[in-house]
Amino acid sequence: MNPEDVVSIGANCILQTRRNGFFLVVEIEAEAGNVEIEEFVFIRISRREANTLLNAGVQRCEVVTRRPTSDDLEVNFICVLILDGEAFAVFDVEDDTDEAVLVEISLAEARRLIRRGARQCTVINRRLF
Repeated sequence: MNPEDVVSIGANCILQTRRNGFFLVVEIEAEAGNVEIEEFVFIRISRREANTLLNAGVQRCEVVTRRPTSDDLEVNFICVLILDGEAFAVFDVEDDTDEAVLVEISLAEARRLIRRGARQCTVINRRLF
């Protein structure tokens, strides 16, 4: 088995929040034997880095107010993202493409989902020089 077939990057985009700045969003997928991992990572980046990545072709993340639905889409809830007063339910949406879709939710709803067993998204705060 080729290592590139085991671990891959799925959805990726740039998220800009109202209060918390910019994040590079990356879906990491790993599949081998009975191991299947699908995880989204949110990496805090600067405005300059975001603009450079956007100019290079990385798309902006889709932020909506309702869970995506359609007969043509495979929609999987992944995790809850909480950032200093802002909260999102994160979905992996697949059809011809693989996209991250973030649904704005209240902090109360985010905490309720976590109490019921939803995972919190991984956030990496890089030190920028």
